[in-house]
Amino acid sequence: MQQKKITPKKVTLHAQLPLLSGSLSTAQSTCGKPNCACKQKPPKLHGPYHRWTGFIAGKRTTKTLSPEEARECQKRIRNYQALEKQVSQLIRTAVQEAPWNQRPSKPAR
Repeated sequence: MQQKKITPKKVTLHAQLPLLSGSLSTAQSTCGKPNCACKQKPPKLHGPYHRWTGFIAGKRTTKTLSPEEARECQKRIRNYQALEKQVSQLIRTAVQEAPWNQRPSKPAR
């Protein structure tokens, strides 16, 4: 059985820099002071607090951000997601072109 020869291809990825993996979240919370407005009914919570969560040196990490830092991180995360989408498409194509998919079809029995 002879396999179809695959010619190596070079592709160019287009990435907007800078990149940042991870995710952003916001939270509001109460404090430990018994007479604070956050303990009233209805509560007036502290925040919102902006947080980035991702991995640094292999460890899951969360950083609290200013609103400006959160906006910048969101741009960087979008850039990363766009690059990730391109890589995922390349992998899907590579799997479709994998050697096991190049075998001739077996005739129906």
